[in-house]
Amino acid sequence: MRAPLRNLAAAVAAGLLPAAAHAGGYIVPNVDARDLALAGSAVAAQDSAAATYANPAALARLEGLNLSLGLGLIDFRSTWIDSANVFNASPVTMVSKAAFPPALYAAYGLALPRQMRLGVGAGLTIPGGGYIFWPGDWAGRNEVITVDRKVYGGYLTAGLQLFQRLRLGGGLVYYRTTEHLVQGVNFLSQEGEIELGTSGAAFSFDASAEGTPFASVPLTLSVDYKHQGVQHLSGHAHGVDVPLPLRPSLLDQQVTHTLTYPNQLNVGASYRAPVIPLLVTAGFTWERFHVYEQDAFVGDRGVSVVVPREYRNGYTFRLGGEVQALPRLKVRAGVLRDVSPSRTDTLNPSLPDSSAIAVSLGIGYRVLPDLEIDAAYFHAFYDSITATGLEAFPGTYQTRANIYALNLAWKLPQRQQ
Repeated sequence: MRAPLRNLAAAVAAGLLPAAAHAGGYIVPNVDARDLALAGSAVAAQDSAAATYANPAALARLEGLNLSLGLGLIDFRSTWIDSANVFNASPVTMVSKAAFPPALYAAYGLALPRQMRLGVGAGLTIPGGGYIFWPGDWAGRNEVITVDRKVYGGYLTAGLQLFQRLRLGGGLVYYRTTEHLVQGVNFLSQEGEIELGTSGAAFSFDASAEGTPFASVPLTLSVDYKHQGVQHLSGHAHGVDVPLPLRPSLLDQQVTHTLTYPNQLNVGASYRAPVIPLLVTAGFTWERFHVYEQDAFVGDRGVSVVVPREYRNGYTFRLGGEVQALPRLKVRAGVLRDVSPSRTDTLNPSLPDSSAIAVSLGIGYRVLPDLEIDAAYFHAFYDSITATGLEAFPGTYQTRANIYALNLAWKLPQRQQ
């Protein structure tokens, strides 16, 4: 390929990279309705099969067959403002499209000799991803138009009670990611698009512990660690309206890149008030996002680009409460502060993330002695953020997110089986 064409092809590939992997906003909140209503602070207060994902050590406290079947609805939307007047453009808001992550878990708990207990669980959810749809004619179309990424998480975990006040847990985690990305491209002589689809998977593991350190104090402490999953994705890229001289390198090619789901550490505490029917939960989450030092996009037609990322680690503070308002009704609420790993000097509209404060509300209603319906609403207030660096797409982003969740929790105690 002649040098000018090679340079243009490299520029096109570099523009596609931000949509391929963006750390900020990568983690999706736990959409189990009870956990969502408590703003994810219930790591030390798991009471259903949802512990398969949130804290496997708590599976040892279950008795008999337990199902937790839920579905979430995520509405993520951002408005871009040409705050630097680079494009002399009006504000643009994302096209509204909802995502529906599942939260499906099944578990079984039983007693063992010498006051030991065992619980095993299996589950499926979407712990990470992106769902971004900008208008096809907006000013940043050459950065990104569409990002549809889903990181599926499959969990096979267990919990073992060694002593009355100590439980250990962990198990196997399977991550599988699918991506569909669309980006506009200015070929100088004409405008076109590049569409990319990739998929890949990786195994990882979970380890957790839970304890009640004081016999006379209703305090529970828990910790849960999920190791990173390094996925090597591969797929196909297709160009639309590509000029004839560039077609050999850009019209169709196989592509690969590496996408890492980061390490996560969740630490939690719960306290059940002895006089009033109140459960207080608190948690801290740490996410090892600095694994994104760079992104490498490699095509099999001679176009390879490495883009620096240099993300920071992210962390979240969480607080929640659950009140037994009526014999069959529980009322829940939570609040969190999330400190985003994104940097303003690499900010990109592929996922315009920033630090946020979120509030949540929910209820649980026991329809039958062994069947409860849970519902939750979660709203995130993102900080307004402005891109600053030469590698960032200029502008200011004002973002919000709404999450709704509905869940059925059913249990069949071992004595009834």
